[in-house]
Amino acid sequence: MRRAPDAEWVLMYRLGLSRQRIAALVRVPPAAVGYHLVIARRQDPGLEAEHQAAAGAVPVPCPLPKDLARMEQVIAWISAEGRFPEGRSDDLGERSMARWLSGRRREAAEGTLDPAYSKGLARLPGWTYTPGQ
Repeated sequence: MRRAPDAEWVLMYRLGLSRQRIAALVRVPPAAVGYHLVIARRQDPGLEAEHQAAAGAVPVPCPLPKDLARMEQVIAWISAEGRFPEGRSDDLGERSMARWLSGRRREAAEGTLDPAYSKGLARLPGWTYTPGQ
């Protein structure tokens, strides 16, 4: 059992190796590596940017129209319901929206949220990220 985050795995990720590649090299499930990397990214917000730079990844210039449509769908749902979607809801659609929104909150906390999302989600009262939400 390894203590999370595993320094060797984090270093490999920082050098541009993918989660799947690290898992293959150390012979563990990709989910185990992913767990360690989630903790490492929380401790070091710049880790993802270093990984992307080392991997030679080009950042996506802007969200696709289908992604912006998803944002509008989530905003419309929140406006109609008067609340944010809950991740533990019995409704599959609501859980999906909660996961999508959680991803945007994470990006906002990391400073990587696309300006198009930032502008759109700013229309929602209570959108501003605060730890513990």
